[in-house]
This record gives sequence, structure tokens and C-alpha cells, in this order.
Amino acid sequence: MPAADLIKRTLCNFVQPPFQCGSLAVLLASLCVSSAASAQVCPDLQPYYPAGNPAPQQAWQATLPRLEAQLENCLKSAEYFALLGAAQLNTARLSQALESLERALLLDPDNGAARIDYAEGLYLAGQVFPALEINASLLARQDLPTALKPMLQAREQSWRQQTHNRRLLLETTTGYDNNLNGAPSRSDLTLTFGGTPVSFALDAASQPLQGAFANLRLGGAWQWLRPTRQHELVTTARVRQAFAADADLAQADWRYTYVMPTRENRWEWSAGSSHMLFGGSPLYSVGDVRGRLILGDDRCRTTMESGLQQVNYHGQTLMNGLEASLLAGYGCLYSSGAQWQLEAGLLSNNAIDAGRPGGDRSGWNTRLTWQYSLWGGELSSQLGYASLDDERGYSALLANGATRQVDSYYANLRYRRPLRQGLAFLINLSHQQQHSNLEPFENRGTAAEVGLALDF
Repeated sequence: MPAADLIKRTLCNFVQPPFQCGSLAVLLASLCVSSAASAQVCPDLQPYYPAGNPAPQQAWQATLPRLEAQLENCLKSAEYFALLGAAQLNTARLSQALESLERALLLDPDNGAARIDYAEGLYLAGQVFPALEINASLLARQDLPTALKPMLQAREQSWRQQTHNRRLLLETTTGYDNNLNGAPSRSDLTLTFGGTPVSFALDAASQPLQGAFANLRLGGAWQWLRPTRQHELVTTARVRQAFAADADLAQADWRYTYVMPTRENRWEWSAGSSHMLFGGSPLYSVGDVRGRLILGDDRCRTTMESGLQQVNYHGQTLMNGLEASLLAGYGCLYSSGAQWQLEAGLLSNNAIDAGRPGGDRSGWNTRLTWQYSLWGGELSSQLGYASLDDERGYSALLANGATRQVDSYYANLRYRRPLRQGLAFLINLSHQQQHSNLEPFENRGTAAEVGLALDF
């Protein structure tokens, strides 16, 4: 695109991506600096270029503060802002890098270095199509150095492939679980008859069943990207064969997500369902819809989510409920690949049948997830806690009709190490524990499994 056309488009559409009003305002302010400021001279920038091709991150990290110290002297230098943007881009300061590179292009729309890095920054910010547009304009330039063309062509091909992605996953594992049937922890149960507590021993089938199992999981993920939106579909199916008891399990899930990314945030709307069979019989079905807002596009992000789900228990329709949730979270992603996220929110579960024991329930939950590289693989974990209280007594037979209070904890640990392309070794550990003032709702369980995962 000719320089004059780019300037015209920028001035007429400065509130549209990829340029922002803030960048133009900064430029106009810089054009109106005082005579004292304009008298300052931007130094020769060659000493500020880090050595190496490509230069290591440590070199960019050392260069960045030296460049920032020259800001007041180089307000009209496109080369300066292109170099500053490159330093910020290579030190994981994405938002700052995009602003600096925009400034460089407003000062000099034909600055090739700024255009190369700006396309990369847009891609990292999730704006694949603007990045492809700029990359194509670079490839069309007559003054493009021969050595740069293969790199630009390679990333063009890589970026275009990511507009339509598919991933299939097959996992097979074997392990041991000390509570295959999710039974209460106690071997006896106390009921209240006429105000008198009476204890009963639970039969073997109602107590925790432990033993070995084998798992087979099959999953698929499809993603379609468009300039202003994207579609994602994820499906999973799992079958567990228990060797020591009649505790076989089958589960199927799917989720569709509609995403609208912008420069400053990301909107997601999704719908999905989950269905489980236990011991050969349907156990429950869940359907839900959710809306999520993700603020920020740099290293750390804030999330807000609301959701509505309905849980149907097959054979126990009296227990069905409609649950609303509202949560907020905060998380960070680091250049090393490590990341963490903390979420917390409120829950309200309303009985569909007015006669449900305990009536409506309300409470809150929190969840911490993190992952980082370890021993050539990836270690990830999820810790969670939830607290729910009924609005009225659960049953006159349990603690004289006391109101049920339930606190649930869980911890999942997963290690995945690649063995070769598409094949990885897995270790999964999980523990869950539930406390309650009513004995039947006290339970806990721990499971461990190892196996292989195949991506194709």
C-alpha cells in the first residue's frame, strides 16, 4: 500500500484495529512539543542494536532501559520507535510493543522493520488476519531484502494454517482408585427415629470399592478463525473398565465456543453438555451456557464469567437442579511457558422440584490452576474448593433434620513428557475429599494412573 494511502486510511479510521486513537493522540502531541524539547537531538541508534541474529532475550532486556532513557530525545524518530518496539516485543511487553510500533509506522509508514515486528505483535495478540495482511504487503515490496523473504513466507504459511486447526487425541492409561464408586467414607450410618439416633452398618456395595482400572480417552478439537470471530468445538469420550468391582464408567462431553477477539479484550460465549453412565446405567446429564470476558492481551489477564447449567439425575429426578454461577479470575502467562490462574465465584443451585431434600443451595467456589516445564515435559495442576449450604433441613432421619453443609476439596496433578513426535508419556494423580455435617455426604478418594497419549 502506498505511504499516502496508508496515512489517509490511518487518519480516517484511527479508532479501528489495528491502530488506536491513543496512538494518534500521542503522535499529534509529539508534533506539538515545545521548541526546547524539539531542540534535543536523538543520538545515533546503532550502538543500541543488540548483537546476534537473532539477538537473545537477555540482550534485548539489557537494551530496553537504555532506549527508554532516550524517549524525550527521539519523539520524532521512526527508527527509534521501531527499535523500542522490537525490544519490548522480545521481552514479553506486547501491549507496549504494539503502541511503539504503531508510533513508528505513523511517523514512517514505509519502515520495513517496524512492519515486520508489528505483524508479529498482532499475531501474538491473537489478531491473525491483520497480521497476515501486513505480512502480505511486506512480501509484495520491491525493496524486500532477499534474505528476509523465506522467513516471511514461512510465517505466512504457518499463520494461514492456524486459521483452520484440527487436533485429535487418544489416551490409554491404567491405574488404581481407592473409591471407584464414590461411596461414603463411613462404614456405618446413623439415622434418627423419633429423636433417637440408631446406627446401621452399610453393606459392602455401599462402601468404598477399591481396585485397578483401565481408561480409554478420545478427544477432538476443531478451530475455525475468521477476521472478526472464531469458532471452536471440543468433544471428548471416556470409558473406564474397573477390574475389581462393577464400577465401569462411560462419559461423553462436547462444548462449542464462539469467540470475538478485540485489541483490548476477548469475548467468549459457549454451550455444552456432559453425560455419564455408571455400572451400565445412566447416572446424570448436564447442559450449560456460559459467557466470559477476558480483559487484556499482555502477560496477565483478568477474566469474568457467568454461567447457567441444568443437572438432571436419571432415576432420581427429584434431585434435579438449575445452577447459576458468577466468577472472576486473574492469571499470568510467562515467556518460559509457565502460567497460572486463580478464579473464585458465587454459586446458586435452585431445585426444579419444590420437594427436593434441602431445597435450594447456595455457596461459593475457588480454583487455582498452574503449569510449567519440568524435566523435558509439562507439569500441570488444579486445586479446587467449593462450599454449599442448603436452605432448609435435608431429612428428619438425618441429625434431626439439620440443614446440610458441604465442603469439597480436590487436587489434580498431571505430568506429560513427549517421547517422540505425537507420542507422550502420562502420569495422573487425583484426590478429592468432601466434608459434611451429615454422614452420608462424607467421602474421599484417591486415584493414580500412568499411560500414553497420541496426538494425530
